[in-house]
Amino acid sequence: MDIKQTRQELGMTQAQLGAAVGVSERTIQNWEWGKTAPTPSQVKAIERLLTDREPVTTARLIAIIESQQRVIEALTRTANVQ
Repeated sequence: MDIKQTRQELGMTQAQLGAAVGVSERTIQNWEWGKTAPTPSQVKAIERLLTDREPVTTARLIAIIESQQRVIEALTRTANVQ
């Protein structure tokens, strides 16, 4: 599976796909760059997105927001440590 092509077919950013699959944007980047690969369950989650192709739901929006909040919290912790 070509992750980047699939993500583009879905019309999603790396952050959006990550939130939908339950991984970070960095993980999606690593998949696209070939540094790491998704697990079989993550591949199935992406395949479900392809078959569903439903409009953005409230649950997806919440997942995206929660993912972004985790990133902000991590960046804040990193900034406070330095």
